[in-house]
Amino acid sequence: MASFSVQQILIPKKVYIGDQAELRCTFNNPNTELKQLVNKESNGQTELSLVSLESSDYDIKSVTLSSVGVDYYQLSVNFIPWKTGELQFPPLTIDGTDLIIEFHPVQIVSLVSTDSNNATTLRDTASPLLLPGTTYKLYGALTALIIILIILIRIIIKRKNIQFFLETKRLQRKYKKNKKQTIRALRQISDETSDSETAALIQKIMRNYLEVRFDYPFTNATTSELMKGWQKVTGGLLSDSKEEAFCDITACFIRTDFIRYSKGTQFNANEKSELIQKLIGRIEILEKEEGENNA
Repeated sequence: MASFSVQQILIPKKVYIGDQAELRCTFNNPNTELKQLVNKESNGQTELSLVSLESSDYDIKSVTLSSVGVDYYQLSVNFIPWKTGELQFPPLTIDGTDLIIEFHPVQIVSLVSTDSNNATTLRDTASPLLLPGTTYKLYGALTALIIILIILIRIIIKRKNIQFFLETKRLQRKYKKNKKQTIRALRQISDETSDSETAALIQKIMRNYLEVRFDYPFTNATTSELMKGWQKVTGGLLSDSKEEAFCDITACFIRTDFIRYSKGTQFNANEKSELIQKLIGRIEILEKEEGENNA
């Protein structure tokens, strides 16, 4: 039996007890039996057995395996957790193959804090420590000192604030121009271009966009290195919607790789235009400021 780990993402990022969540895992494997298992269904997706994952710590709703490119697969585990803290799924044996998937642990958040440090207790009333009238003088002196410090700090950082403001405006103009050029380039892709050339052109346009937007060499990164680059430049601090948007862009790269390198493979009917519209939509999500309501 061959055992291996996968790249996994928990959606949403914070999961509470009773919430339905999805553990989305991607991996690459050339196993022939795996191809036959996925390709036996017309939609390229198959349901896997839930027996090996059963536990009282969670309810498994479904486990699906789908093909997203040449030797690339996505495993989706939909579940509802019933315990907090670290949740570890047991290894999953893929039906009809000798492959065993090793999962990384996921964290389930508690709605109720059990930290004793947060407990509030009442204390006895303290006796006066200062002579009458002294408190007002101390507060007045402290207030004057704070005001003086604020003025001094503003004088010191004023020049840096101006530089920061100008740099921020420059980057905003750069990102806006980059977004506009990318969307225009995607919409100008000709239907007369071959599917293989179209797939290569889509990847080139999106790599240039990502490199400018996130200041990371995505033009030199392979498809399998895109998620690693995303984690490096964001540190996992961006919203779930932006992370899901980048996952969808990565999936588009896997699909276009399949079109480029599989002999005789073409886009399905209307797939090319749908893929371009999907990428434009994900770009709009990435460009939204944090905290801005989704349309």
